[in-house]
Amino acid sequence: MKLPWLALALATVALPLALGTSPLDVALYAGYFAYAVVAPGTLLYRAIRPTPQSLLEDLTYGTVVGLLAETACLAAASLLDLRGWLWAWPLLAIVPLARHRRSPDYPERPSAAWSWAVAGIAAGFLAYLTAAFLAVNPPLPTGGAHDYMIDQLNLLAVSADLKHHFPLAVPEQGDRTLGYHWFAYGHVAASSLISGVDLPVVWFRLDLPVLAVLAVCLLAVTGRRVAGHPWAGPVAAALMFTVGELVPQRQAPAFFGSITAYYSWSSRSLLFGAALSMPLIAAIVSVLRGGGRRDWLLVLLFAAGTTGAKSTIVPLFGAGVAAVCTVHLLRRRPRWTPWLLGGSLAAITVGAVAVLYGFEGQGLRWGPFAIMLDFVGSQRHGTTVRDVPLILWGLGAYGIAMGARLAGVLLLRHWDDACVFLAGTTVAGVAGTLCVWHVSWSEHFFVVAAWPCAAILSATGLVRLPWSPRALWTALAVAAALAAVSVAFTLPVPRHRWWVPLPVYALGALVLVSALLLYLLSHRLSPRLLDRLLDRLWHRLLDRRAGAFGALVVVLFAGVARLPFDAVTNANLGLAYHIRITPDQVAGARWLRAHSTPAEYVATNVHRVGGSGLMRGQSLAYWISAYSERRVLLGSWGYSPESTESQSRAHRIGPALTYWDPARLALNDAAVLDPTPARLSWLREQRVRWILVDRAHGTPTAALPTLTDLAWQRGDITVYRLRTP
Repeated sequence: MKLPWLALALATVALPLALGTSPLDVALYAGYFAYAVVAPGTLLYRAIRPTPQSLLEDLTYGTVVGLLAETACLAAASLLDLRGWLWAWPLLAIVPLARHRRSPDYPERPSAAWSWAVAGIAAGFLAYLTAAFLAVNPPLPTGGAHDYMIDQLNLLAVSADLKHHFPLAVPEQGDRTLGYHWFAYGHVAASSLISGVDLPVVWFRLDLPVLAVLAVCLLAVTGRRVAGHPWAGPVAAALMFTVGELVPQRQAPAFFGSITAYYSWSSRSLLFGAALSMPLIAAIVSVLRGGGRRDWLLVLLFAAGTTGAKSTIVPLFGAGVAAVCTVHLLRRRPRWTPWLLGGSLAAITVGAVAVLYGFEGQGLRWGPFAIMLDFVGSQRHGTTVRDVPLILWGLGAYGIAMGARLAGVLLLRHWDDACVFLAGTTVAGVAGTLCVWHVSWSEHFFVVAAWPCAAILSATGLVRLPWSPRALWTALAVAAALAAVSVAFTLPVPRHRWWVPLPVYALGALVLVSALLLYLLSHRLSPRLLDRLLDRLWHRLLDRRAGAFGALVVVLFAGVARLPFDAVTNANLGLAYHIRITPDQVAGARWLRAHSTPAEYVATNVHRVGGSGLMRGQSLAYWISAYSERRVLLGSWGYSPESTESQSRAHRIGPALTYWDPARLALNDAAVLDPTPARLSWLREQRVRWILVDRAHGTPTAALPTLTDLAWQRGDITVYRLRTP
């Protein structure tokens, strides 16, 4: 059935056009993605997969292979200084693998209903991303100053560095190497290099919609394959990309976090990592079910790629495999396969820690229930034994909010190795979130990384129940009504910690009562009694054979209001974590990009967020490196490894306010604002050839224009060129 996919493709293309993106940029990016990712990746996947399953699997899993191959080629081209030839890498796969261009006779062909369901879920996810992020963030602030979320400019700076340098360096810290899961940002850099589309346009308009559609389709395909039921895929995709947390929308405790709301657009590596993890799930399950050498090859390929996409994923999958090993030991039926699989994942993880992350701790610390520190305990000292009653009270609400979508697990009767692996990964993700502390609240990433496994497991429990269309639509109507209630629902809660989770308990009780009532009306009562009590109306809406199915659908989908509510009330995270960027600032940075080379570094007096916003004074101003695509000798340091480690040792949330090398900072600022020939000579030794001054952060002395050449000026922004000795 081609019509649903054609409609989805047209919607994906029309979205950036509707937001004002140049048709040429859209065409160039679409051509790049088809030529440099989908085509070579699909041919490579067909060459190594064991047996064909469906065209959609070949295209989606092949796209993941294409992304990984593109990343490897970007690294190789960067090391060999051949970035200008990166556009030719797809030919290395397309030419020798031309014999795989013909599609085989696939045993699986999705139905029209299945295709429309997946396309609808993807379109709904696109609508959320548009309202929450895309529509409120122009690539350039041309119409006046704009408030950008700080993380977005930092990650854009990471992509800009990978576009011109390798290995990756800390943005605005010169040559300081950064150990990071950079594959998502390498893809953004490669897409700009190959397509020729401006990097901010790729970041704020083109990359995210394509990645979102890919992630939905990947989960639908993986769920279908792992569960062995066609509808497990769309249900799993809906449980991750449509349904949110079951909370009163106006009284949701902050420590709950989320799975898709906010995180799906704020951290590109989360969505990219989720997409790459789904073929890995399928490959691991195939190996556990007795797959051959090609399945093992796919496990190694996808695991190696996923470690560079998001660092939390492969360790959790290793924990899931460890759960399988444990169950085998308890049943006294040990097999070598899970042990070899777990050892392989462990070896890949250790290799990634050494090669990609340089054995850096990334600021993680042991911290039981640290996500609840704004509710119980203290940020400085954590939680104690005295806090246990309040912790348990909060965990109950957390279980309702996050776990309602996983209720399908309770109805699973047959647990094979695949189900144990999925459950073990889910438990490990929840445990990681509850037991780890991080300076930037990144402990939430553990449960997010495990959520595809959780969604597939819950969907498997649902689709194995007897069902009927009548029961489905009735249950969805009840779930929609409960979702509407969650938006309007509020309780007069006193300002006491014990009362904070109470609205969640109340809403959870309402959902549970509604589900039980639906079950009793459809299953326990006789049709004659139904006719007598409800005047035939309920009898027409309910199906006795599918009572459990309808009740479960109500519980699973009652949180469907979360994403729309977030998009309407909290688009772009409001103004909580932003920096105001002016057209003059961006114009100065982009002038530098046009008139300098990547080998020429920039010195600046911009180290902190200016203005009067909530983040004023924080060292998180990354707009120079983001828009100039040039390395800055010493700019902001808030997201540097040294900042993270110092804050972690002191058990403080957020970036470090002070720079760890005050003498170097003072020398940089003196060379920029009060230069002398000796100070400028020091800058040249550090590869600096340009100085960007923002007068809002300090006015230079008359020596600067005397000893350097004025190159560009507008408003408070001035760019100077260092003279050649």
